[in-house]
Amino acid sequence: MTLAFYLATATLAAFLTAPAALAQAPRYPTCYDANGYEVTYRPDRTINDVAISLILPNGFPAVVWNPIVTAKLRPETVEFFYYHECAHHQLGHALGTYRPGMEIAADCHAFNTMADAGLMPFSKYTVLIADLRSYSRSGIDWNEGFQRVKSLAKC
Repeated sequence: MTLAFYLATATLAAFLTAPAALAQAPRYPTCYDANGYEVTYRPDRTINDVAISLILPNGFPAVVWNPIVTAKLRPETVEFFYYHECAHHQLGHALGTYRPGMEIAADCHAFNTMADAGLMPFSKYTVLIADLRSYSRSGIDWNEGFQRVKSLAKC
């Protein structure tokens, strides 16, 4: 047996024996992309972000989310990121070139979708704002969390 085989076996064993809570996605409404296809959600502990929207090699939309990162966030914030990533697909962002304005548009779409469905009471909003200020990294549409919060307030 090679070292690579042992490493692969150990990695698979660690993945399979990890706590189930880390691999469980919370239950939210089904997301559909701009073309009406159901978006699948898959855990991926290797991504360096909360979640990423993408198109799979088979052409179908998906979101990969990092269960290690989401386990550190409050449920209100995880829910917002679910809607945020869904928004990327609903707005067609995953179908083309990533460009400025897309993150703000996804934030606004997510926020407005949640608010319209009665899922954004003031108590949840205050938790979300605090977490976005603390945990948002520099991105294409903002340099830090405070700017992201200011943009969200304009939605």
